[in-house]
Amino acid sequence: MQRKRRIYEWNWAYWFFKPYVMLMYRLSYGRREYHGLEKIPVNQPIIYAPNHTSALMDAMSVLDIDTSAKVFVARADMFKNPLFAKILFFLRIMPIHRIRDGRSSLKNNEEIIQESVEVLRNNVPFVIAPEGTHRPMHNLLPLGKGIFRIALLANEELNKPQPDLDSARQVHIVPVGLEYGHFFRYRTSLLCQIGDPINVTQYVADNPDKEQPVLMNELKELLEEGLKELILYIPDDDDYTATWELCGLCAPNRIKQMGLKKHSLKDRLQANRQTVQHVLEKKETAPEESKRMLEEIARFAQKRRQKRISMTSVANPAPLVALLTRIPLLILLFPYFVACTIPALPTLFLTWFICSKMEDRAFHNSVRYIITMVLWTLTVIIAIPLLFILMPWPLALLILLLGLPAPFFFYQYNKWFRIARSNIRWLLSRDLRKDKKRFVNWIA
Repeated sequence: MQRKRRIYEWNWAYWFFKPYVMLMYRLSYGRREYHGLEKIPVNQPIIYAPNHTSALMDAMSVLDIDTSAKVFVARADMFKNPLFAKILFFLRIMPIHRIRDGRSSLKNNEEIIQESVEVLRNNVPFVIAPEGTHRPMHNLLPLGKGIFRIALLANEELNKPQPDLDSARQVHIVPVGLEYGHFFRYRTSLLCQIGDPINVTQYVADNPDKEQPVLMNELKELLEEGLKELILYIPDDDDYTATWELCGLCAPNRIKQMGLKKHSLKDRLQANRQTVQHVLEKKETAPEESKRMLEEIARFAQKRRQKRISMTSVANPAPLVALLTRIPLLILLFPYFVACTIPALPTLFLTWFICSKMEDRAFHNSVRYIITMVLWTLTVIIAIPLLFILMPWPLALLILLLGLPAPFFFYQYNKWFRIARSNIRWLLSRDLRKDKKRFVNWIA
């Protein structure tokens, strides 16, 4: 009888398709930055713990940290369809039950936890989002206990009998902070930062008298603090919207004040974190004034969105210059935009149709990525023989090369057009521009 293949074992089809899958993933972003890769432990069992804001794209961000294969978990209800379950297994994704699935279903997690330990035993990195579900906001949901149960059990199982700490297989939880320029815009920016690993083996050895529940709670606090250091953390209260709006309003001035690089995603995060800190300090020292100002900023944000003005326009210190330089480019590239839109229409239409039926917008970029990768690839495969049959090969090759980035250029041109239109609206909104100056001066 043939042995069932383990989820972590080598698979030629996985490794054959992975480079192309990752290429299409990288094309889903306008800019990407990865920092802290040198902190990742080498040749040790690793559990990556990212914050969770963007469905599948979070998992892909962690997969792109390095070239190694990784095993993931996803909510168990995704595995109900047998065919889809096989696809998820091929992608190295295991099911995990959540408390919302019913307490009786949690007993099924015991087998999954054992399989997770087996993955770590074979030095394959394991990825689990400790929040348990995604939420497109700049903060954290309460962390679940599953990741810590897996880490503690792995530490126990991999170090029997108890060796010296130097020779032990040291289990690490590695915090991963993911920051997106926009949660719902395709080809936005991505900042991925690796935090200081939590050495679970060392922690257990240093606290031999503590019971597992105590260890789990303490590890949970360590991970929560580690993640907060890697993301823009805004307290989830009544002032969340105003605080996030203020981050966008102040970012250019703050970056300049702090001597940071304006094109660095990491520096922009640092500037935004400083703005959040200033807001919290204002709320402590001048609560009444802060309440009034933050309420005004929240109304400003609502009015801005109603006028369909992008934060990119609001934050730009020279929107008129940006508009005057962008319009000639839009005119010049318009024929190419039309030429790209026509062959990409099936891909674009199917993407739009599926997204329009989904209430949870956090899935939209994942849908755009998958549909573009699959359907546009099929479109190109079909187009290649047709072009070379119907045209001389030099012309066919030229059209093919110009057409390859069609769906990505569609999104990019659409972004340029949207921001140019937004710049016009912003320049015509004198009242909002006056309010912006007042808000920035208040928190400077």
